[in-house]
Amino acid sequence: MPWTAESGTTYKLCLLDTNAISEIVKYPEIEGKGFITKFLIHRGYAPCITIYNIIEIRRKSEVYEKFLNSFSDIPFFLLKPYQLLLNDEIISIQDGTSIIPIYNSFSPLGQNSSYNLRCFIDNLFSSKEIIKVERQWIKNDEESLKIWLFYKNNFTPQKKDANSIDAEKYLKESGTQTLTRLNPSWVKKERESNRIPDINQFPSVKVMLYSIYYRLYDPSWEKHYGEVTDVCIMAVSPYMDAIITEKFQANIFNKIRTKVKGLETLNVFKLKDIRNV
Repeated sequence: MPWTAESGTTYKLCLLDTNAISEIVKYPEIEGKGFITKFLIHRGYAPCITIYNIIEIRRKSEVYEKFLNSFSDIPFFLLKPYQLLLNDEIISIQDGTSIIPIYNSFSPLGQNSSYNLRCFIDNLFSSKEIIKVERQWIKNDEESLKIWLFYKNNFTPQKKDANSIDAEKYLKESGTQTLTRLNPSWVKKERESNRIPDINQFPSVKVMLYSIYYRLYDPSWEKHYGEVTDVCIMAVSPYMDAIITEKFQANIFNKIRTKVKGLETLNVFKLKDIRNV
């Protein structure tokens, strides 16, 4: 969904997964030019990434340096992580506040250091908290993957392969458990007030759960901790106008488009769509 800044300028937001970012910066004459021409110029999208993308890219020094060089020259947005989106969704339930997915903006024309990509990231990854998070990232992803598999082992599907009926059953059974794990204090207050948390009020969490389900029950899926980060990136998609992702996740969006508020009008593009051909 378009986002309007305090200046009055309205932006169409386009989320990039890590593979898309990597292709854009590694192949500037093909994917790079294709992205700028097709998406920034012709469609008027503003590119958006998450902190999860940055952490993934930082693992590959050559790609990371190219990312800093390429994205320092274009305006783009850093989006909120799913924890902050969940908090915003809780507040929205209580008072109807609109969800703002933007965490920070970057522009080569910005005078403040917070608008400078290199300065912002240097400052961000100099903090003790973020250093700790980055160091423990793989370990935390491995723990999250174990939770996925725990849910799978305790879920009884009607069919062996992924299907829409079992997907809804999976969300119904795992929804409250997931909300309790992510924000136990809020869920406790809701229960004390005789209110049952409704997963349908949390588009960010629903997208993640659908993305997990369709991975767990795809016969060709190979479990890997990196998939956890990929799912975290998808959490903000209900608040985007478009997304560029790999084929597997794109197919998931096509399956759940009518199941999650905000995805009805989401334009889903695959990596091949950014090539300059």
